[in-house]
Amino acid sequence: MVAYSLNQPPFAADLKTFLPLIYLATVVIAGLVALVLVSRWWRAAAPPRLSASDELAQYRALYEKGAISEEEFRKLRALLGGEIRKNLALPAPEVKDEPPGEQPPSTPGIRPA
Repeated sequence: MVAYSLNQPPFAADLKTFLPLIYLATVVIAGLVALVLVSRWWRAAAPPRLSASDELAQYRALYEKGAISEEEFRKLRALLGGEIRKNLALPAPEVKDEPPGEQPPSTPGIRPA
């Protein structure tokens, strides 16, 4: 049993025991506050990402000003158009490389007699 004197309050003996815990809690809380502030700053510092359609609009404006060539614009449009189709879940357009009226060459292997 712990004996307390009349001059000393009952929690004074326990303060020496809990002082390191109070310091540790203060450091942990300060660390969490610093972490929250840094994460907010990090999110605010990151530039916003443009959507594919916004980028395509910017490239169209550059093409109309003459800053990029027609070939460059077509390549960018094909690239960004694929991203737009993927985001909207649209099917890819059919590409026909064969000239009209010609049949593709037969595959080697077994041929009909």
